[in-house]
Formats: sequence, structure tokens, C-alpha cells
Amino acid sequence: MTRKRERAFAGFFAVLFLITSSAVAISVIVTLLQQNNQNKNNASTSTSANSQEKKPVNTPKLQGTPLANFTPVASVPQLQETDLTPGSGATVTAKDTITVDYTGAVASTGVIFQSSKDTGQTATFGLSQVIAGWTQGIPGMKVGGTRRLLIPANLAYGANPPSGSGIPANAALVFDVTVHKID
Repeated sequence: MTRKRERAFAGFFAVLFLITSSAVAISVIVTLLQQNNQNKNNASTSTSANSQEKKPVNTPKLQGTPLANFTPVASVPQLQETDLTPGSGATVTAKDTITVDYTGAVASTGVIFQSSKDTGQTATFGLSQVIAGWTQGIPGMKVGGTRRLLIPANLAYGANPPSGSGIPANAALVFDVTVHKID
């Protein structure tokens, strides 16, 4: 009789152990799933909040591609300004800090070396902090407008372009600049 009892107790404790360990495993799985769902919800909320600050980056990269509606030119003897889209807001002055989108290309090839549109973020800076071609070519623009600047090398980077920029020494540049606001 005692052997039967021992077996019954051993079976009872084995079943009890199996039920308890299963319950613990299920509890851990449920907790992990809840944390995963919470992380997804936080990421979605974060993405929604950030999308108000940043533009979506669903467009193909512009760097290394030809600048739209631009025919490369062999030389740019002087600064040239062309308003592609006139703005209707406040007028930029030489002392302003502005927020813009821009796309820059080498004038002789038309190949884009940098665009704020590739990052999905606008750029903000004072007009005293940029190349002379911008300092001279942006004032007079109105917020909401887009201007194309053809900049001779001496008003761009001259013999010393930024390292790794893809801009050759003594290169004339072309920029399409859209002013979003005056800060």
C-alpha cells in the first residue's frame, strides 16, 4: 500500500510541477507580448510626433543624380539669380537667419552633390554663415519662393571645397533654394 501511495504522491507532485511551470511560462510569454505591443505603440506614437517635425524620406536620393531642369554650363562669370517660384511671404534681408530646403550641383556637370531633401530635414542658418554666393543671392527672396543661384567659383568654395563633398576645386555651383521661413 505504501508503494501505491508513494507513486500517487509522486504523480500528484509531477502533475503539480507541470501545471506550475506551464503557468509561469505562459505568464512570461504574455508579459513579453504586452511589452512588445507597448514598444510598437510607443514607436508609432514617436514616429507620428517626429513626422510633424521631419518630412518623410520616401523619395529617392538626389545626390549623384542630374539637377532637374538644368543644362550644365562651362563657365559662370558672375552670380546669376532666377526665381523659379516667386514667394508671397516676408522678404529675406542679408542679416536674416533663414530655414530652407536646398539642392546643390556642380554647374559644369549638373550632378547634385548635396540636398537637404535627401535627409528630410530643412537647414537653418544665418546668411552671414554661408558662401558669398548665398549671402549675395538670397536677400530679396520672399518666404515660400524657390530661387536658382548660379554661383561662380570665387563666390563658392574656390580652390578649397569641403573635404569629401564631391565638389571639385574652383568649381562653379548651382543651387535651388526654397525659403520656408525667416527665423
